Amino acid sequence: MEKIEVPKEENKVLEGHQKVMYTTTETGDFQRTNYGSSVEEFATQTAVEEFEVLKQESIENIKRGISSPLEYFMYENRMDLATLASVVGMFQFRVKRHLKMSNFKKLNEKTLAKYAEAFNIKIEELKDFKV
Repeated sequence: MEKIEVPKEENKVLEGHQKVMYTTTETGDFQRTNYGSSVEEFATQTAVEEFEVLKQESIENIKRGISSPLEYFMYENRMDLATLASVVGMFQFRVKRHLKMSNFKKLNEKTLAKYAEAFNIKIEELKDFKV
């Protein structure tokens, strides 16, 4: 069996924690190996920065009355539309409509409760969101 080199670079994003990868020994047995990659660190950092930009854009859109607080909390929790739809158990097109302020204002308590649970916040934080 061919031996694979496992990167063991420090990953600052993990804040001192290490990931584990399972590799095989010369005899074919599995063993745990610490894993770290600067490429993975760069990708993670880039994604986090992108969510911060999207979050700031959503704040501006909320101020203008275009977007709903759902958009802000979606990015705050590092979710995209597909992830949020999956978590709340709704179709993406429906969640996308709720991201608009005009549709958000019409949501009932039951639907707001699903979103609040997904974001681990209280319904009041959604209703009384202040930018």
